Amino acid sequence: MERGRLFPMRLVIILGVACAAMTGLFHPAWAGGRIQICLEQHTLDNSFIQDTPARGPVLVPAGTALNYAGHAFGPASDPLDRVHAPPDGDGWRGISAAEETRRRQLQMEDIGGDTSYHRPQAALMTTHAVTLSHAHPCAMVGATALLSDDWTWTMDTIPARPDMYFQAYGTVHDDQLDPTFNNDADPFQWTAAHGALNAIVTQTIDQSLTLRSPD
Repeated sequence: MERGRLFPMRLVIILGVACAAMTGLFHPAWAGGRIQICLEQHTLDNSFIQDTPARGPVLVPAGTALNYAGHAFGPASDPLDRVHAPPDGDGWRGISAAEETRRRQLQMEDIGGDTSYHRPQAALMTTHAVTLSHAHPCAMVGATALLSDDWTWTMDTIPARPDMYFQAYGTVHDDQLDPTFNNDADPFQWTAAHGALNAIVTQTIDQSLTLRSPD
């Protein structure tokens, strides 16, 4: 091969390797899985629930545990699709009758009204901290499945499904769950206690942690 033609080919190969490396930097592999976690937005009054009384950033710590909460009809920032809710909060506006029937059936499953439905015994935990705010209400974060006899969590693999959402349930310390959110002065604890921190799995979670029973 002529030297003049060899150099461009080498240049193409080098650039290809560099691009692949840069792609790895900007799109890292999430060991164990990934979730999108969001502050819930109540679009009925066009405000974020954490704005009262906890304004400002919400630091979500690593080890935040989220329990399966039910079927999602919207994104993690509005999993119950309150953007379409009427003033009384019952049902949805602007959707077809068939879609409303489907959603109500799924809600019956979530509250135990359908005995043939087996609610997923699933929970997950964030693997590192993220900060959420009014300007940036959502973030992608790594996650691990939680297993526990005490809390009846048995799913060691949680699939990426946009129709299932998880809600903050506690924090994990030393492989034990602390389910209390009793510090209203802490924006994270206040937000979690009011059911305003939700997540949807965006990359299948295939690693798990077994929690220890209380001493």
